Amino acid sequence: MSSDTQNENKDKLEPVLSPLFPKATEILFYTGNTLTLFKIMKKTNTSITEEIVEYMSTMLQTMRIDMNEKQYQNETYVKFLPISDDTAVTNNYNAASPDNEQLTREDLKFSVKIFLRSLEPEILSHTIDTVLNELKENYLESVMLSLPNYGAQITLNEFLPLWRIIEDYIDKQKILSAGVCDFMLPLFSDLCDACKHKPYANQINLGVCCSIPEELNKYVKEHNIQLLTHSDPIDVINESDFQGVIREYCHEYDSLNWKPLSIVRYNSVIANRGIIKTKGFFIYAKRELRMN
Repeated sequence: MSSDTQNENKDKLEPVLSPLFPKATEILFYTGNTLTLFKIMKKTNTSITEEIVEYMSTMLQTMRIDMNEKQYQNETYVKFLPISDDTAVTNNYNAASPDNEQLTREDLKFSVKIFLRSLEPEILSHTIDTVLNELKENYLESVMLSLPNYGAQITLNEFLPLWRIIEDYIDKQKILSAGVCDFMLPLFSDLCDACKHKPYANQINLGVCCSIPEELNKYVKEHNIQLLTHSDPIDVINESDFQGVIREYCHEYDSLNWKPLSIVRYNSVIANRGIIKTKGFFIYAKRELRMN
């Protein structure tokens, strides 16, 4: 769906006179495979925030057009899943690759980056379980954990409970390797000393840190850890933007008090070729309802 078509359809929607999901305290947007939605993104160099906002808008608009108004009235956990069968992640590994070669699970590598906006371990566990369940996968090859809202202010004691969750999934072979984002010394070395499974990589935002500190560069080389770079924003989507998207397509009450707690960007790549087979997003939020 192009942006122009989306705006035309939006103009045709009737005003919402009462809340669509008045009891909801949890909400999930799962885009499915966005490679099948290429027509939705007309602009080049689109930021991750703009992508998420547009995918959320498309899913909410589709819900408004197709839904029974009572569909979510009693739901406390509302899930917006892929907007059509075409957008669902293809888990048929026997499906042909671009050169018509048959694929198996071993031919694919799933990489996940979790932008966590909460320090609650339960949120991280819920996020990983959601990804595995919705993708219908038993394991993920790579998980990168980012805490963009906390940055250098986070302490080892605050972060370790989250890393223990990651280590538990590694022990269960549900995550094969995991890394962190934007960790500087001495926090990064303290984490490596304190944990059972060391991060395989540290991903640094060069937009914030113009050059990688020499001490960090030396440390990762000595400990055989990959030093990667990224250009993701400090905050992928904030409360105001998240609530604003819902407000555009739903009742004012439906948009109140939401706090996005985890955003996941994933892709699967055909191993040894670098061909992206699937990619998409999960956006999970919670809220406290006002007491009448």
